[in-house]
Amino acid sequence: MHKLKLKSKWRKSSTYKKSLIIFGTILLTLSVVFLIYVYNSMVIYERNLVDNYIKYLTESGKLTKDIKDDLFTVSKYEKKGAKISDGVKKLYNSDDLKIKRNSKESKDGLVAYDLYNGDTLLSTVSLKNTNSYTRMAILKIDEWEIVNSKTYFEDGIYSYEITVPKNYKVYVNNNLLDSDIITDEKDVSGLEKLTEYVEISPSVVYKVNDLVYKPDIKILDEDGNNVDYTIKNKQITVTKDFKNIALEEEAKKYLKEDFNVLSLAENWSLYLTDDLKGANHGFNYFTPYLIKDSYMYKMAYDWAHNVDISFVSSHSLKNPVFTNEEVKNYIIYNDNAFSAEVYLEKNMVVSGQTKIDIMHDRLYFIYYNNSYKLVGMEAIKE
Repeated sequence: MHKLKLKSKWRKSSTYKKSLIIFGTILLTLSVVFLIYVYNSMVIYERNLVDNYIKYLTESGKLTKDIKDDLFTVSKYEKKGAKISDGVKKLYNSDDLKIKRNSKESKDGLVAYDLYNGDTLLSTVSLKNTNSYTRMAILKIDEWEIVNSKTYFEDGIYSYEITVPKNYKVYVNNNLLDSDIITDEKDVSGLEKLTEYVEISPSVVYKVNDLVYKPDIKILDEDGNNVDYTIKNKQITVTKDFKNIALEEEAKKYLKEDFNVLSLAENWSLYLTDDLKGANHGFNYFTPYLIKDSYMYKMAYDWAHNVDISFVSSHSLKNPVFTNEEVKNYIIYNDNAFSAEVYLEKNMVVSGQTKIDIMHDRLYFIYYNNSYKLVGMEAIKE
């Protein structure tokens, strides 16, 4: 009798435990389902916020499924086998893609976005809200559809303007750029007086369009060395580094003759105050150092033959005439052109008062007809 009671009690306990386990399992399952529902609702809510939805469209490939491979003619400098549709898909999933809301196109219930590759507009996408519903009683979820998508690939997905010295070589994806894509050729800015007579590292501008993928660009100098560069607004500009030499002794190693820049500068200073001896107020002294009919020649000639020279203030020169003289900071442009910085102080007496006339200029020279000629001067501002 006692055993029967124990057995009955054990059966009741076992049934209770089973019921508890089943009930707990159901609660746990419902909790998991609820949490999944909440999580899923939050994901859908976040994704369907319009600013997030356009990102979802780009990352999911929904914007690129209708992209054709005939949007443009792929450049011969692109890697073989490159497909435009694949390139657009890769771009839309890269950090290069920038998305901005287009306020002008966002009208009549549409929300428009511009998609950029850096600063280059690639497409404009317009979205329309087609439906709204509520989840969890508090989350209002909008549904969107694409009503218009315009693409702009006039220059391809990637394009570059590359400016380099004429004797440099540029490779795009291991392909040497040809002269047929050169759009411009220009001399170094600021050296116009020199480049009238000698060629100084002219630059050429290559325009590389219709690339599908971000390319590998390599630039080699005239000695075949790799040249570092930066890309800004799809432009690469590399200028030639001229030899900058501070000391005159070292700089003279690169000149074709032992040319005395300081002596010429002193005489020019004297010439401007009508203190240079010789015919035509000293103009004849300079003719061997000037190119006939050049800018410097005309300026020197006009000074000697113009009435202005007669208005130079009456003065005398002290002894020593020149002090604190220095020639430094040579720039060697090539075998036939250089410039140098000259500083000197000319000591004068004007109306009984000491006056120091300072010359601080950069003088430009070219080797012309077997001797150096002065072709330009530029004041150096302190």
